[in-house]
Amino acid sequence: MKGEDLKAAFDKIQPGPDAEKRMLNSIINRNQSRKEKDMKTLSIKRLVPVLGLAIIIAGSLLVKNLLPGRSNRISPEGEIQTDDLDAREDMVAPLTDQFRIDDRHYILLYDELRKEFGFPAQVSGEDIGEKIAVIESTPDESLKGLEAFEYIPAGGEAVIAVKREDGYRLFNFFTFESYNNNQDEDAIAYLNLYGINGPQDIKAVQLIEYSEESKVEGKLNIVGELTEPAEIEQFYKYYSVLKNASDRYFEALFGYRPGADPGNVTIDPAPDAGAVPDIGPAPDEPAPGEGAAEDTPAQAQDAPLVPDAPSAAEDLPLNPDTPVSSDSSASSSHPGMMDMGDSSSSQSGFVPPSQGSAGNALANPIGVRIYNKNGVYYETMYYRNIGFLSRYEVNKEFADFLESYMR
Repeated sequence: MKGEDLKAAFDKIQPGPDAEKRMLNSIINRNQSRKEKDMKTLSIKRLVPVLGLAIIIAGSLLVKNLLPGRSNRISPEGEIQTDDLDAREDMVAPLTDQFRIDDRHYILLYDELRKEFGFPAQVSGEDIGEKIAVIESTPDESLKGLEAFEYIPAGGEAVIAVKREDGYRLFNFFTFESYNNNQDEDAIAYLNLYGINGPQDIKAVQLIEYSEESKVEGKLNIVGELTEPAEIEQFYKYYSVLKNASDRYFEALFGYRPGADPGNVTIDPAPDAGAVPDIGPAPDEPAPGEGAAEDTPAQAQDAPLVPDAPSAAEDLPLNPDTPVSSDSSASSSHPGMMDMGDSSSSQSGFVPPSQGSAGNALANPIGVRIYNKNGVYYETMYYRNIGFLSRYEVNKEFADFLESYMR
């Protein structure tokens, strides 16, 4: 057979219906397998970055929800929920648990001081005395309109009870309004507030030295104590007649010169206009533990009272005019702060000791803690360098009396 005949014979060969069907199915199956393979490869390539992005977003949300200052909780389904979605870190905390009655400021009585006074955790209705006032002046809206009552175990109005829906809560005296205005009340006003109307109402008087050593040891360094009736009577005669001498106190504070006689502090005259004052050599820095804070006049007299938590300014003895205390340990908080002059500003944070003459004037103070018959006390500071007991000027006779009890 010739080649042309063979070619013509092959040209006439055609697949039957079954063959065509098998060929079509083979082509379709082959294309579909290739497409599925390509789809798998493509899906994996796309899935990796998508999963990575999802993990980053979820982690960011988790960290944000756990930031301090946000109120978080876990739902029954295990989801983290927050109540303060609009909270910001720079938001100012509201002032709470403080109010003013007449010329007296009160703050919440801390548990440490409550235990030191011997008061029970739960206030009994049997210990509630007469109604004192309805609270009107307060930055805490939850206290406005509530009634304040005498708390009989306190033996005075230094600690009072405020009636709330769930019972009574105790508040203690913080300071007089006059103190916020760079003045003070006479000593008798403090005594009467604590129910001390005579020497017979004083249980004891302690003289306390605040030092770095006592702080490290975690105890009060009591250098003197008056417990005998004759001693207490003599102390009462000296102390109860002291008058507000805030103006003289500030003069002595800023005019202080190391080594000067406390009873004869001289004030330098004002320098001529335009002249550069000669401030002399820099005074010696106070030794560690002698934390003396500069007492300067109040700058913001209308600022709301902002009391410290018990642990603030623990390097310093407390405000001599402030009966607030937290515990008898020198390593924790004391019943006030150094006499800062500005109660409103000094309560908001620690004021570093001054290295100038005012700082030295307040160095090495002695705390004078006066207890009433019920064991409630207030503490005032005796600044021996300038001869002042808080804002009261002490004469030589009273100073010698106090020194005689310091061992």
